[in-house]
Amino acid sequence: MTSLKHNLILAGIMIAVASHPVHASGPNDSGLAHARCTGTDAAGDYTPVPADPYPVMAAGWGPELGGGQMASRWAEDWTGMAERAPRLKAIGLGGDASITFSAEARLRDIATQNDRLVPGTDTEQVQLRGIAGADLRLNRHIRFYSEVGTGHVDDDRDAAAANFQNQLSLQQLFVDVRGQHGDMLVGAMLGRQEFADGPRQLISLSDGPNLHRTWNGIRVYAHARRFRLGAFELRGTQLADGDFNGAIQSGAILRGINASFIVSRGEGPNTYLDPFWFHTEMPAFHLGNESGPDKRDTLGLRLWGRKGAVRWDWTAARQTGRTLGGRQIDAWGLFAVQSLTLSEQGWKPKLISHIDIASGGGITPGNTLHNFHPLYASSNYLGEGQFLALSNLVLISPGISLTPGPHTTLSFEYGVARRLDADDAVYAGGMRAYAGTDGLKGHDIGTLSRLSGTWSPANNLSFNLNIEHLSVGGVLHEAGYHSGIYTQLGLTYRY
Repeated sequence: MTSLKHNLILAGIMIAVASHPVHASGPNDSGLAHARCTGTDAAGDYTPVPADPYPVMAAGWGPELGGGQMASRWAEDWTGMAERAPRLKAIGLGGDASITFSAEARLRDIATQNDRLVPGTDTEQVQLRGIAGADLRLNRHIRFYSEVGTGHVDDDRDAAAANFQNQLSLQQLFVDVRGQHGDMLVGAMLGRQEFADGPRQLISLSDGPNLHRTWNGIRVYAHARRFRLGAFELRGTQLADGDFNGAIQSGAILRGINASFIVSRGEGPNTYLDPFWFHTEMPAFHLGNESGPDKRDTLGLRLWGRKGAVRWDWTAARQTGRTLGGRQIDAWGLFAVQSLTLSEQGWKPKLISHIDIASGGGITPGNTLHNFHPLYASSNYLGEGQFLALSNLVLISPGISLTPGPHTTLSFEYGVARRLDADDAVYAGGMRAYAGTDGLKGHDIGTLSRLSGTWSPANNLSFNLNIEHLSVGGVLHEAGYHSGIYTQLGLTYRY
């Protein structure tokens, strides 16, 4: 096992060192920041900025990684860089046709002390992700995107889920048809695709596992200069080990309508108001000792932006529906993320905080269920250690972020966690209840400390460190749980 770990680590380092870096900087960098705020009608000349009249940061194409790169590689547009693009990017095929290749390799070593807060259950695992994609653009109106992925772990391979251990998976394969109607961009994406258009407390790519979550169906969009509209009808992908063994989950449904409006212009980012409606159907929802289908509607608003040194990202959501044999759902969640930049000089200190409140209650069979469900939330929002979940939770987490150098960031936060309903359980990631906590008195869950750092010596290479520590409070301690520590060390290379 030790030799395999060393081989995986060595292979990842060799891939990163031997590969040609993407140099995305250029004389247009200062203009790029402006373009992202006001929208752009053409692909970027010096970085792969997608052509879009609506600001790219709010267009719903997924998280930005910096230097024009996106977490979902299909969202990048390298055609504007045809004369200065790196190898294998924007390769001309005659006429307006071109093809762009992309790749990603991620290597991580993960260790957990007291896994699931059970004393003596220490674990360690090396994880490897490999992704290769191709973006074929026939012209400015039609393109095809395909992506394959592989995932490997060095320990407990037989027990690992298919999104961690997988020989070869068809991650994405879709056609994107688009056109202009006046100043408006309209289009549709049909096929297997990634989807991360919404608050990260509810919708994400699921970047924690080796393979991202993908969906099958159709997504339509209309983007103007001051607003955008979108609608989608999607089915989940059920991954399986082997070669291209993934199947469509007809019972796992994600459909909805969302939008974004610029409510005020700002210095840098604007202020955006994003209403959304998500309808989700999960055929095998687990809560406590119950299991069954869960059908719920999540209606909400997100207000986010920046004014001077202050940034904010606030979301309110209400959930209704039916679950677990017909029980009614009545749940809600409030999430507030904000920061204050103290100085633009030196280490650029920034005060950060997030306040999360998610309803709980009704775990007793037959009653109305008040547990908020975080749907497909970003795993790193409350920590990759999955010590806590956004259900029956009040979490207040102040912290500080520093930038010691142009390629290095550090952040630390200290969160105080309490349960909202003392009759309900305490929940870990995946809505897994800590057994025995629902019958105890008190609200104190504990404290969650998180230290993270990133060093990016090149635009396409980054090293990451993440340490999380949950110190158990009264409820978890009385139920027999012990404090836990999660440590993650990794490198990621993207081409």
